[in-house]
Amino acid sequence: MEELFAASVTTLDIIVVYVLLRVKGRRLVLALWTGFLNVMLPLLGFMMGELSATIFADWSVLLSGVILSLIGLHMLLQDNNEQSTMIKLHPAFIAFVVSIDAFSVSVTFGMLQLNKLLYIMASGIFAFVFSLTALYFQKKLGVKNGNRIRQFAGVSLLIMGILSCIR
Repeated sequence: MEELFAASVTTLDIIVVYVLLRVKGRRLVLALWTGFLNVMLPLLGFMMGELSATIFADWSVLLSGVILSLIGLHMLLQDNNEQSTMIKLHPAFIAFVVSIDAFSVSVTFGMLQLNKLLYIMASGIFAFVFSLTALYFQKKLGVKNGNRIRQFAGVSLLIMGILSCIR
């Protein structure tokens, strides 16, 4: 169950980024790329996490908790003063930039040896649904700068990291 919560929290930033971007065309392609990359990057992250868990067997839970806490702290301290601009980049590049954090988070989840398949599939599905929602309902969502969503995600990851260190 914590895999579903973690997947939803780590993909919340997609809503913020895609609502603030003014993407005119190829929204479905962008959502598909985002969903695909949120499956592939966590898969790679889990492999790296499992490898590092075998290398650092005694320290893996503590190390992953610290890394997860630092990711959450980074999300809390991140500045969101960038102006939204017209995007003329390829959808795959935009999706990669938005999805790269899924790799780093999944490394820590791989170290914790969570259910890989459940997290990866949930991450891809949440990323696709959140992308479509943000891209097609930008004006109706009313997100002005996304600070609250990012703060919620940061606090959630920080708490998950601290709890994994305590275990």
